[in-house]
This record gives sequence, C-alpha cells and structure tokens, in this order.
Amino acid sequence: MKTTCVFLVAAIAALLSGAGSEAYAQDRSAPRSGDVSIRTDGVGEPIVVVGDRKLDEDRVREALRDMAKRGRSAREPLGRYHDPLCVTLAGFGDVLGARIAERIAAQARIVGANVAEPGCTPNATVVMVDKPVVLLDRMRRERPGLLDSDSLRRIRATLRSGYPAISWASTERRDQFGRQLAPGNPLSGYEQDSLFNEMMFARDNRFPSQLNVDFSIARSGAVVVFDAYKMDGVHLDQLADYAVMRILGDPRPGTDPAAEGPRTILDLFHAGPDAAPPGLTLVDLAYLRGIYTMSPTEPASRLESFALTAYAELAGDSKDAEDDCAEEPDDACIPG
Repeated sequence: MKTTCVFLVAAIAALLSGAGSEAYAQDRSAPRSGDVSIRTDGVGEPIVVVGDRKLDEDRVREALRDMAKRGRSAREPLGRYHDPLCVTLAGFGDVLGARIAERIAAQARIVGANVAEPGCTPNATVVMVDKPVVLLDRMRRERPGLLDSDSLRRIRATLRSGYPAISWASTERRDQFGRQLAPGNPLSGYEQDSLFNEMMFARDNRFPSQLNVDFSIARSGAVVVFDAYKMDGVHLDQLADYAVMRILGDPRPGTDPAAEGPRTILDLFHAGPDAAPPGLTLVDLAYLRGIYTMSPTEPASRLESFALTAYAELAGDSKDAEDDCAEEPDDACIPG
C-alpha cells in the first residue's frame, strides 16, 4: 500500500542517517582516497537511446521473452505504477541525486508512466551505501515486516553472489481502472484460495479463448540499492537507467550477455560499464513502453504483443529522430 511504501522510504532514510554512511558520489574537485568515482561526463545532454539496427521480429521477441522472464500469467495483469511516480534519492549528494531523479523522471515519461509534481510523497527510492548487507540486516532487525520472507530470500541470494545492486517492490490489488479498492472489497483477498478466486478466473462460455480479469496490480513502492564500492567507472546515466528498469518493470536479474544478442542496460554489471550500453536501449524502451501501454487489466501473457508494437514504432522513428537530434536536440533522441 502507499502508506507502506512511505514508511519504507522513511525507514531507509532513518537507517542511513544513523549508520554514518557517506555520500560517495558527491561534487568534489578532488576526490579523496578511497572514494568511488561515478562518471558524469555529458550529464544533462539530450537522452540518447541506443540499439541494434533492423532486428527481425523473432530476435526482438526472444529478447523480450528473456527480459520479461518466462511464465507470465494469463490470469493476472503485470504490476506497474498506476499512481504518479515520485522518486527520492539517498547516498548520492544533493546535486547528483537531483540529476539521477531528473533522468529517471524523463525516461518514465518517455515510456508512458505518469510522473508526480515536485513536492510529492515518494513511492520509489534509489540508495547507495558502502555495505548493503548491513543496511538490509538493520532493516530486518529494526523494521520487521517491511520485507516478506520471499523478498528477503531473493535479496540475500543476490548479495551472496556479490552483485552490485539489489532491488525489490511492493504491490497491491486494485480495481479494473487502477484505483485503490474500498475496504472490504472481495478483490483485495483474491490471493487466498477460495471459491471466489476460482469463479473470478473461470472462462466465459461465450468466449472460451479469453479470460475475464477484473482487477489490476499496482506497484505501490520500489527500492533499488547500489553497492558504492562497486560503482567505480559507472556513468551516472547508466546507473539512473538501470534503476529505471528496476523501478518501472520487473525484468530478469541479468545474465552474461550473448555476443549476438540485443544489448540492454540490464547487462551493465555483467558486461562492465565500458562494454555496456550508455543507457536504455530500444529493446529496454520497448519492454517498458509495452507495460505502460497495456490496459490495467490486460493479462501479463500479452506483454510481448504490446512490446513488439512499441519496438516497431521506436525503430520506425529512429531515422527521423536521428535527424532531429542533430538539428534541434530534444528531451529524447533515438538513433537507430
């Protein structure tokens, strides 16, 4: 719920303030010994989306299937933000934190997500600390109930692997328009096994090929935590765009990139900052735009169809955007 996310963001801020954590990526003319250097060259320039040229539909489809993870249900929608996105930053310093927040908001608008006005109540947070495991342990000890057992299990597995970033999200059931449910609404209890659950997912005899989904799933909060000591050489735009994927969607954890596969910002920490894309790619954008183009009750299994349409539109606009970027830079430039 929204109140849970607000509590989560406030709890993280409180833990950071009491942990003596330093903002490692601050504006300094001469970084001190031991500081981590996040690259900021070119920050503030028009957003450039990169991607392989003229990918055929099968390659795009396979890339989207891999990114979106297999086994998406035909009986429930994907979780996404139905409320305007409001991001807060911790551990980056005021200037760089503001720049990351601006880029996240800009990318969110490009894919079709609503963005809240300044002064909003945060429903997503991006954090950088030197010891993520310590932060997690303190959260579990001092704020029990903020993370369920499944989330804790997945986060701990990621930390054990030495991965530089961990993330999780909270969701809630809403009505078919993405609005919060009134107390006592039977949809709010649909997760439990019940006769109502079976009836809600029953096929309509008049249209046996379709499912009637009468609810939506809203992301009420998301958290991305970066390990400060593993950010060396990462560009600020790469970090922000990686966070965009984790906040707005639920993509795969990331794998060693195949040499012939389409590029994605998800491979940032496997390929390394120099070999990884400088930001969101066409496939990344198509995945997110597909999610935010779907109606609130659209079954999750239909994501590929919407994402393929989004990719075709983005790729088709590439040549025109390339010319426009050269003549009149705008908020988003999409070279092919």
